[in-house]
Amino acid sequence: MRWYILRILLHKELHRHLANRGGLVLAALLVVAALLLSLFGREDAQTGGLMTGVQHCFVDYWEDGPLVRHLMARVPPELQGHIRFRPAAQATLQGNTIVYPPGTGAIQLRPVGGEGRGPGYKVWFWHPGKDGSALAPFEAWFWREAHRHLLGTTVRLAKSGPALQGQALVPILEEERSELRGGLDARSGTATAIVMFAIFFVCIYLLPSLTCEERERGVLLAQALSPASSWEILAAKFLFYPAAGIGLAALLAGIYNPAVLGRLFFWLALAVAAVGSLGVGLTIASLARTQRAASMGALCYMLAVSLLLFICQQSRIPGLPYLTLEYHCPRMLHAVLADALAWYHWFNLAGAALLATGWAIAANVLFRRHGWQ
Repeated sequence: MRWYILRILLHKELHRHLANRGGLVLAALLVVAALLLSLFGREDAQTGGLMTGVQHCFVDYWEDGPLVRHLMARVPPELQGHIRFRPAAQATLQGNTIVYPPGTGAIQLRPVGGEGRGPGYKVWFWHPGKDGSALAPFEAWFWREAHRHLLGTTVRLAKSGPALQGQALVPILEEERSELRGGLDARSGTATAIVMFAIFFVCIYLLPSLTCEERERGVLLAQALSPASSWEILAAKFLFYPAAGIGLAALLAGIYNPAVLGRLFFWLALAVAAVGSLGVGLTIASLARTQRAASMGALCYMLAVSLLLFICQQSRIPGLPYLTLEYHCPRMLHAVLADALAWYHWFNLAGAALLATGWAIAANVLFRRHGWQ
């Protein structure tokens, strides 16, 4: 690698982007959106709009009993697969706190009792957002079935005779509610989408578009015939585009939550997302022959991945979403932006790093074989 050649190639890339007014305008609009998101609606943001509700609800119980067994047997068909019963001992802990994945809620059944009281439960609802509307379908199911169980218990007690009527066999239910911090509320979800879009825009849209424009004008062929080697042409792109994407994404994230700029995990997540997106963009640029085909390829890629993730989520298809960068990267960035980083997000980072490496290798091979032609 010769630095003076890399410097010329990087200078060329910078001037091409400075001359691209459309890209500069869109970057400015993203900055304005991040400023509006940071300055307004910080206290009153509610779930809604962008929310699709809680996809899974955990029912955590500390003691097995008739109520728990009744709830397990009375899950309606429309909620099958969305409710997971789990002993509290099997819950994921961070310190002494139970941690729930994004897009989930919880109903905790904690045993209560005391002198002069019968057995009972503290029903603790944990919902993302302040209004709790995302947990409404699961909450309605719980109270409906709990009422049926208590009514049936009361009837059986009344028929059992005077000897048992004085015993407190009907469980007592106490209700408590808490907001589940780190859930995908509207503000943090929007901030995550803006940061991810900045990386995708630079590495998956601009890179193929401008590279194919250079191919159509013969600039790529001229570079290949110059003293610059194919490795140096690739190195310039691998240095410029991830740096531009990371810089824009870090600016937007810093405007929304300046504290994330001091966290190592944030920079690791941005680097993995940028390198993986660069691999995708360079692969599209190597396969597309024209600038129009490159733009259409980038659009088709994003649409195909979005549909894949949506169908897998709705149809509960396991495993397949793990093979996409777009599954891991938003979860990592959202965890950092929402101050909800947990140990399992490091597994997302490892998976995204493997996928990014694969995309980078594929892009390298394709570009050196026919990307410059």
